[in-house]
Amino acid sequence: MQKRWKDVTDINDAECRRWTAEVNMSIDVELTDLAYGGDAVGRYEGRVLFVPGGIPGERVRVEIVEERRGHARANLIEILRPAPERVEPAYPLLTDSGCQWQHIAYPAQLTWKAHIVRQLLVRIGKQPDALVHPTIGMPPNIAPWHYRNYASFTVGPGNEVGFKLTESHDVQDLPECALLHPALDQVYQLVRAKLFQYFGDAIGEMIQGFTVRGAIGAVSNASNGYTAAGVKAVPTLLTVQARPGSLIENPQQLAQELMTIAPGIVGVIIERVGGRYGRVFVGQEFLTDVVLGRRFRVSADSFFQVNPVQTAVLVERAMAMLEPQRSDVVLDGYSGVGLFSAFLSPRAARVVAIESQPSAVMDARASAALNNQNNITSLEGTLERILSQLHYRRERIDLALVDPPRAGCHPKALQALQTLMPRAICYVSCDPSTLARDIATLCSGGRYRLVAAQPVDMFPQTYHIECVALLARVGMR
Repeated sequence: MQKRWKDVTDINDAECRRWTAEVNMSIDVELTDLAYGGDAVGRYEGRVLFVPGGIPGERVRVEIVEERRGHARANLIEILRPAPERVEPAYPLLTDSGCQWQHIAYPAQLTWKAHIVRQLLVRIGKQPDALVHPTIGMPPNIAPWHYRNYASFTVGPGNEVGFKLTESHDVQDLPECALLHPALDQVYQLVRAKLFQYFGDAIGEMIQGFTVRGAIGAVSNASNGYTAAGVKAVPTLLTVQARPGSLIENPQQLAQELMTIAPGIVGVIIERVGGRYGRVFVGQEFLTDVVLGRRFRVSADSFFQVNPVQTAVLVERAMAMLEPQRSDVVLDGYSGVGLFSAFLSPRAARVVAIESQPSAVMDARASAALNNQNNITSLEGTLERILSQLHYRRERIDLALVDPPRAGCHPKALQALQTLMPRAICYVSCDPSTLARDIATLCSGGRYRLVAAQPVDMFPQTYHIECVALLARVGMR
């Protein structure tokens, strides 16, 4: 961790001198908790101490590297008494670039994620009796690695290619990626090698990064064979971002060459060619993925869940919790490419899907056609604006499902939901802190109550938590 000067605002001179002396000082502490964000938590002289790489139950020696008012951060120097859950990280290069929890045995990761969700619902969500079910982890027969269908890589100033380090602009050079599905990892390695071959030492001046996206759910229907290592190829989209101000000679040729380097690549897009908005592409600009028998068009710019195994679990849990009836009008807010709409459609009379990303709206309409579903209305715009229009037109919404980005729902969208008063709201979240904040808002005034929350481990080896929460209108059974 980069050492930063502490914030000494509103601290008297004597306390300032004492805290300053403690920076870079080593101390022994007991770790008692895990915080959302990945750090273990201890206490030192009445202040909270955050320690990356620790596990509750451990006694550790740490070096304080940053002081803030009321808390401090420390680097782990030595583990004096390890926790039983401590394991050797399988991929140490990923520890500081996203996989903060790989030193914790996987069953313990699941336990701590449910614990963190409940803590946040109690503290931020104002739900002292919050019911949080045990986290649903990856199936026992599937290792919690190589699960992602999407990853974005950065090219660093020293020609490193990999993930950015946590809280840094530096890049961890990765010869391979243990988070990607094996077929997509092979694509990553081949793309990386090709770009080095094409640009040489100038790669960092020409390329800012690239993304690999695969339709893993469609692999059983793919007819494009197997890779050299015997892993079945996955339909893949490759998007390369040119560095602003760079001038790639003949980008069309580069795209054509990248198209042929690995089995399964169906489209290559190069962005920022000749300027901010320029782009070239070969092949197609979208994939067709499959979840639980439903087909989804996913364009390069559209969001789609990154863990196919757990996406199916997420959908099943959301449907089971919401329990739509055939006469219901159901809202799908922040609907993306129509993932939840496709499963709400056969269970409801009508689905109103609202999404602000134009490419995702086009994908959602195409997905509805692929699945022969004609009771889905896909609207483009912000959730708060369109919900206000629905209220003005006195349209009824019986049930609501929202799946907002990490920042959570817009306050006006929450207000509109309270006004429309569906009998239940299913909130799908990738950030339990904003989930808790929004639940506190929805439950304020006594209109809604939290029924239960179900964490789903979409992001093994990391502190990130996907969660499905159900809120019922007060007075409804």
